[in-house]
Amino acid sequence: MRLGVEPHVFLGRAVVLFFVVYVVWTPLAPAYTKFLGVLTEGFLFLAETSANAQLHRVTELWVDGTAIYYRNRWFPQLQPPGIPAEWVQANMVLLIPLMVATPAPTWASKAKRLVLALSIALALQVLDLVLTIKAFHAYDLPNSYALYGDLQRRIYGFADAFAQSMDTQLFPFVIWAGIHFRQLVGFPKAAPKASTLPPRAKPRVKRKKRERPDASQS
Repeated sequence: MRLGVEPHVFLGRAVVLFFVVYVVWTPLAPAYTKFLGVLTEGFLFLAETSANAQLHRVTELWVDGTAIYYRNRWFPQLQPPGIPAEWVQANMVLLIPLMVATPAPTWASKAKRLVLALSIALALQVLDLVLTIKAFHAYDLPNSYALYGDLQRRIYGFADAFAQSMDTQLFPFVIWAGIHFRQLVGFPKAAPKASTLPPRAKPRVKRKKRERPDASQS
């Protein structure tokens, strides 16, 4: 059965939940930033494995409050750029109200959808940070043009700009709409497939043998 909700009811729920999540998230932001920094550092540890010593695990990353700083270990004299984690986390403040305000058959189903949505958003946040750092390495280091080809710089630059322009506003709506696609569009759930087993054969009735008449009696 498809669940529905009046648009103005959904909007009211989402707005109220948005303010609640915003108030609750503010004191949690520094701790979440540290968690995000650990995941990003781990991803970079794997992604920057290279036979070239100048590209092998060159990123040093640390967290200060709600800012993530990084630098290339070959150029410690450069001013380390910082990424304000507020804009990275902002999609959570929008995604959580959307997910919670949308009806679900059960609370367990809603919790599973919320965990799935947050997991996707977290993966996109880590990817966003990694692309920002890689774009810095490809463009802003003294030896960038010797280590990165023109195509690599273009890819990192485009991916970084695309992620930054989409992650705060668009990605939460895409994740929310993708998880609730059938519910939003109105497609009914697929009917269970009929059994493909052949019908059971009827039990055979054992016929009684007819006795032959005795020839002596004829």
